[in-house]
Amino acid sequence: MKNLIWTAVFFLLAAFQNSSASDELDDKEVLSKRGNGTVSQLAFAARIDRIPANIRLETIRDPNRLRDIIKNLLLLSQLAADAREAGFDTTPVVKERMRLAADSELADAWIQHYVDSQPEADYEALAFESYQLNKQEMFTNLSIDVSHILISTKEHQPDEALALAESLQIQLFEDPSKFDDLVMSHSEDPSAKTNFGKFKGVERGRMVKAFENAAFALRPGEISDLVKSEYGYHLIRLDARHAPMQMQFEEVKPQLLDSARKKHDARNRRAYLETLTSVGVEMTEDQLQEMIKRQFGKEVLGTEVEDAKSE
Repeated sequence: MKNLIWTAVFFLLAAFQNSSASDELDDKEVLSKRGNGTVSQLAFAARIDRIPANIRLETIRDPNRLRDIIKNLLLLSQLAADAREAGFDTTPVVKERMRLAADSELADAWIQHYVDSQPEADYEALAFESYQLNKQEMFTNLSIDVSHILISTKEHQPDEALALAESLQIQLFEDPSKFDDLVMSHSEDPSAKTNFGKFKGVERGRMVKAFENAAFALRPGEISDLVKSEYGYHLIRLDARHAPMQMQFEEVKPQLLDSARKKHDARNRRAYLETLTSVGVEMTEDQLQEMIKRQFGKEVLGTEVEDAKSE
């Protein structure tokens, strides 16, 4: 992967410096063409290398995201080809912008290479230390086990669905023990055939709002009034409520290891940047004023500055 970073950087530098690079590509090096735009295999590798490593594989396995990346690369190549054909890439400011862009890519790739090449820390020890210091804050979320019966408004006219739901509600009012049987005989939730209408360990945010509000307001064993959602009418029974519990180290270890790695990389990155930024800046007042005059005109500086310089 580190070698890919460098090939990506060299490609980008070459792309800025060589306007005819696409004309020299062998067919096997070309990934895609559209109009006067060409995307090479190496250009694609360079673009993919900019995606964070933890989501890179997921990205290229997604056909839609992959297609969007290639389409965007083609559009950039077409725009750049038009710019070169018009000679726009030879204007001084644009040439400098291209150089700055190349410097930015090189700097990003270099600092990532630097961080990746630093010695690894004992991440497990760091993760365990973090757990010991913060375990009082590491609890599971409140969750519930629920069962429900759904009468679908997609399967029935609204009035018909409401009447059927109300008839089931009356039966449950007379005999709550019928709930499980009514799930199997009347629920129109497709999942009822496999889960028997039961959902276990459900946390807030996992259900539609109306269903969630009603379910979390129940006491264990209690059956709700009719609850209307976008799917139809629900009758909900709360089967169990699970209070938050302190999580064991093994349960949170993957997240803590990931956090330890990121913090270690961030420390290395910060330390390296500090060695660069701690060096004094060399710039005279004359150089600063010259820059301002070039960009905004000397009138921006004011007559007081010009008079002071003439004395």
